[in-house]
Amino acid sequence: MTVLEADLAIVGGGIIGASCAYQAAKRGLKVLIVDQAVPAAGTSGACDGYVAVSSKKPGLMMELAVASKQIYPEIVRELALDPEYMAVGGLLVVEDPADLEALDKHVAALRSVGVPMEFLDRPRMLDLEPHLSPTLHGAWRCPVEAIVNPYRMTQALVASAVARGARTLWQTRPTGFETAGGRITAMETSGGRVVAEQYAFCAGVWSQDLGRMVGIDLPVIPRRGELVVSERGATYARHYLMSAKYLVAKADPEAALRSADPRARIGHGFCLEVNAQGQAIIGSTRAFVGHDRSVTAEGVAIILAEAIKRVPALARAKILRVFAGLRPYVDDKKPIIGRSSQVANLLVAAGHEGDGICLSQITGAIIADLATGRAPTLDIGPLSPDRFTLPRAA
Repeated sequence: MTVLEADLAIVGGGIIGASCAYQAAKRGLKVLIVDQAVPAAGTSGACDGYVAVSSKKPGLMMELAVASKQIYPEIVRELALDPEYMAVGGLLVVEDPADLEALDKHVAALRSVGVPMEFLDRPRMLDLEPHLSPTLHGAWRCPVEAIVNPYRMTQALVASAVARGARTLWQTRPTGFETAGGRITAMETSGGRVVAEQYAFCAGVWSQDLGRMVGIDLPVIPRRGELVVSERGATYARHYLMSAKYLVAKADPEAALRSADPRARIGHGFCLEVNAQGQAIIGSTRAFVGHDRSVTAEGVAIILAEAIKRVPALARAKILRVFAGLRPYVDDKKPIIGRSSQVANLLVAAGHEGDGICLSQITGAIIADLATGRAPTLDIGPLSPDRFTLPRAA
């Protein structure tokens, strides 16, 4: 039987697992990455790449985003592969002046943690983004926002981890864990037996299954998001564009149950980026449909109709493809990051929902700190995996 040994065995090869592997390998740990598919085959290969601060909830999530955004450029410079990171800035588009009061509070929170924000009235907005509709009220501009190709970023992190000695097991599924004395002693996989000092669960929407295998609750569930991609062509926007109403769709999943509006039912929120290839990536929806990654005609129709309202030139765009990904959602709207007290050598980094691309770099640094006995620079107590307990059997 094949037996692989490691200091840190990471289950999950998306951007979160890849970042954890890279940071841990940089700190000199012997790292093994195990994934049931290949790097970025799941959520990280089926999303846009907004490295966003302005969309984060005030408090710890915003602090994490600021910290991750600060180290992103440094990490990008260290990578051998180009992840197409671009500091494009972001616009939070205001369709309805009635939303300004709530936005003022959000902007104040951003400014309190050092994030620059400026309000653009309609003429200034259109001067910066002439393709936007003149019916829009204005926009809040955050000049420090960026985008990255999440697929390439994941691949680049894995490649750089491997260059520092990390090993990989692709298309390998964990089948069971041996535990003793409140620790994992071995992980059985379809590719052999893994014996590690520590383990990290970074499996996104599959994290709940892993948790059950070691007797802990990791209540991460999939939340589907659909996206539309145009052919290369006209630059529809210089900034990343997001509707202020997107924050509502992101933060209020119950709105789908309360509303008769088809846009609310599918959790629509307008967003658009133009990537390094000159393609517009347009979104998005948020719906709980299990692990179904199929695209719906209704979702695509709403995405395009709402995008054209805000960027009329998109009516002439040729669509290259449509796709959907599964965001790893946690009901309390916070990711799960930290060490388990129930399984002492288990670290968890999962449940980032739509914030995984942005928070990946600080998450990797936190997990690597914990794995090497260092205290993280931020208080991650509220993100602990210990905040959940498995329901008792009847």
